[in-house]
Amino acid sequence: MDKLPIKGDTQLLAVLGDPISHTLSPAMHNAALQALGLNCVYIPCLVRPEQLSIAVLGLKALNFKGANVTIPHKQAIIGELDGLFGDSSLSGSVNTIINRNGKLYGTSTDGTGLVNSLKEEGGFEVAGKNVLLLGAGGSATAVIYSLIAAGVKSIILLNRNQENAVRLHRKVSQDTGFELITGGLERMEKLDWDSVDLLINATSVGLKDRRSLVPRRFLRRNIFVYDLVYRSGEVTTLIEEARKAGCATLSGLSLLLYQGAESFRLWFEIEPPIKVMRKALKISDSGG
Repeated sequence: MDKLPIKGDTQLLAVLGDPISHTLSPAMHNAALQALGLNCVYIPCLVRPEQLSIAVLGLKALNFKGANVTIPHKQAIIGELDGLFGDSSLSGSVNTIINRNGKLYGTSTDGTGLVNSLKEEGGFEVAGKNVLLLGAGGSATAVIYSLIAAGVKSIILLNRNQENAVRLHRKVSQDTGFELITGGLERMEKLDWDSVDLLINATSVGLKDRRSLVPRRFLRRNIFVYDLVYRSGEVTTLIEEARKAGCATLSGLSLLLYQGAESFRLWFEIEPPIKVMRKALKISDSGG
């Protein structure tokens, strides 16, 4: 692939995070930009938490077209922006920044990306389905509102710290009127697993180890398993065991693709080249 030309009027996009060296977003977005002939480049930016305010001012000063935001800045960056819209107004999580006439506005495309990836990549419609969601942190909060908006029938929210699950339940109930079922991870032992349609791991378990929160004996062929974690070049233990149990699966790589596509739509107001982005991700993930 030819390199993107840098000109005097080339626009800039970035992803802000710490760490950032592992990110696959530049490969995905730069492939899309080149495929569409857009005069723009996407770069990774290592931003320490104590430098976040300065980094946001830099986006303004250098007139960046926009940016993505990843760990650990998705919540902290809200106070640095000029406003929020979409899911971020409820979830308090931002993964996409848009520059509108010199002002920076934040939103989250994680939830929409998850629902769209399930439909497009997994052939799975969430409407009317029973969801088991593991985790009550930023990732869970970022996707839960989109699941509710898409018409899920029920959500069981389990978390290692049950107080955090209860806290998220209260917020969601207040914001939407939707009542979650909450509990600690030990509640898995008492669940009716035959009634679970969609299992989502929104914790970091499996990112740096080979553990899974879900014992293999609970997995059923009827459950669609979505692990928001992805390991470069390999699948997580949860995905591996789910496939052995006959479950349909998706990994965090699919979420990265579809949330990225939503960000692209917001920045350019055109349809992103999904096939090109998917191919770039696969090549980058395999080390090619």
